[in-house]
Amino acid sequence: MHSSPADGSASHGSTLRVLVVEDNRDLAKLFCDLLEVMGCTTEAVFTARTALDSMRGLAPDLVFCDLRLPGGRSGFDLAADMRADPALAGIRMIAVSGYADQVERERALDAGFERVFEKPVKFAQMMEVLKDLRGSG
Repeated sequence: MHSSPADGSASHGSTLRVLVVEDNRDLAKLFCDLLEVMGCTTEAVFTARTALDSMRGLAPDLVFCDLRLPGGRSGFDLAADMRADPALAGIRMIAVSGYADQVERERALDAGFERVFEKPVKFAQMMEVLKDLRGSG
């Protein structure tokens, strides 16, 4: 986990801050390593409950979130919590799932995720999201 500049923003070409919410610690580390190679500052958390606290500190530009998480709160729950909090509602979210059927994909999009990526997430998919985010604003 790395610290990030507090005053940067994606729209001004600064380093993107990305939160990875993934219960598989090896996969979370791989995700963060790839994102850092792509010029991002990252933080990984392993449950939806810890994600909300991390978001308030990191102020991420983007969240990659596993839909199925331990601890009684899913990625869907996290999305609902984020959308209900004015300070977090504008953060862009990408769902990640190893089990995403069409119903789960639609549910994720309805919950506020922009896209749903199947595991393993492809490098090109991550690059596309970062390019879109850097180009927005």
